[in-house]
Amino acid sequence: MTPREQYAAMGSLLLEEYEAHLEASNRSPETIRSRLRILERLNDHLTLGLVFAGTAEIEAFLSALHRKGRGRWTISSYYSHIRQFFGWADAAGKLHGDPTLLVRTPKPGRFAPKPLVRDEVELAFTSPEPYLTMFSLAYYEGLRAKEIAACSREDFTEEHTYIHGKGGDPEVVPTHPAVWELVRDRPPGRLFTIGERGGHVDAHWVSQGARRQFARLGLKGRHIHQLRHTYATEQL
Repeated sequence: MTPREQYAAMGSLLLEEYEAHLEASNRSPETIRSRLRILERLNDHLTLGLVFAGTAEIEAFLSALHRKGRGRWTISSYYSHIRQFFGWADAAGKLHGDPTLLVRTPKPGRFAPKPLVRDEVELAFTSPEPYLTMFSLAYYEGLRAKEIAACSREDFTEEHTYIHGKGGDPEVVPTHPAVWELVRDRPPGRLFTIGERGGHVDAHWVSQGARRQFARLGLKGRHIHQLRHTYATEQL
């Protein structure tokens, strides 16, 4: 094993401890997966891994995201997850100091909704499954990618849709007839699964799959959250 691989392995062991901390703090599985995904990327990027991370390298990592076209909100989210990890590691005595204390805090940009136009919505609804149901849940019910991933047949009646909301808070909205038609005859269990064993999907699977389907339709750069924006805009 090379020195670089040894440093990365040390970082991976530290992430295992952080994962246990997040689980003990009752963080949702999706939150834990999202944070670890970002931190694993950082561990691979840093010359000496997470254990010997330096301020300049963390700033370079965030700057690289900007050069790759990531938006301000995304970069700000990455920074927040990285900052929380090093804050925990420092407070728990896992590291000597917090390298993010001197990192320039990325400022999130102003958020403006970006609804799809009517022709784009109609084109999106020519998609096959599972995209048709995914898009319907975002457009007709206003669901986020995370909420779509968590949907089970048991969450739907002809009158109501029960949503596993942000932060774990349950929400109820009316079931749109178009959604009911799609889910009515589904078997019990999760609407979206992976593999023969029916593994659970997450928000990343939903959002990335939707992006690829939009690209296949000639709508490159569109994302499923824009159908939620469209839902809200049309409600207003």
